[in-house]
Amino acid sequence: MKLKLSLLILVILQFSCKDKTEKQIENTNSKSSKVELHIKEANRFDFEKFKISKGQVGEIKVGMDLGKAEKLLKQLTKKEAEAYDFGFDGGGKAYLYSLDDEFIIGLIPKADSKEILAIVALSKNLKTSNGLNPKSTVSEIQKKYPTTKIVQNLMMDWQFIEDEKNNWEFILMTGENEPIGEFNDSNTEIKSDWITIK
Repeated sequence: MKLKLSLLILVILQFSCKDKTEKQIENTNSKSSKVELHIKEANRFDFEKFKISKGQVGEIKVGMDLGKAEKLLKQLTKKEAEAYDFGFDGGGKAYLYSLDDEFIIGLIPKADSKEILAIVALSKNLKTSNGLNPKSTVSEIQKKYPTTKIVQNLMMDWQFIEDEKNNWEFILMTGENEPIGEFNDSNTEIKSDWITIK
């Protein structure tokens, strides 16, 4: 009888310990998942803090030191490009910042300087103070600027729509297939490629 009772207690203890171990593993896995999720969320770029306004994107301003601006972009990956690719002559550099292989923003310092000359908004998730974004269509832009003309950049062979008040240019890399400044119902859905903030 004592032997049976001892075996029964032993079996109960074994299952009890197994349940506790499984629950501990579940709790550890759950905590680990929460930590990973928290890290991923912390590394996400907060587009809401980077609204495009006159002379700036979020806290990044034209005239600011490049190093200070980069501290605000620490979640992004940096790549070097040529300032000429964005219409700036003089042999300077442009610095592009991306998230998950999507370019978000570019900073163009003055040649041989760390002072920001221009900001290039590249992601559709960056919004202007009047609701447009770097991938807005010509018709969306024209609704906000009905009297503004589409102008050709002779150096770069692209077109742009300018907001003179805010000193923004909506760049349209349309190329040779589109007549200069002539947009009609068939081509007003062409999207801009980026916004240059000066």
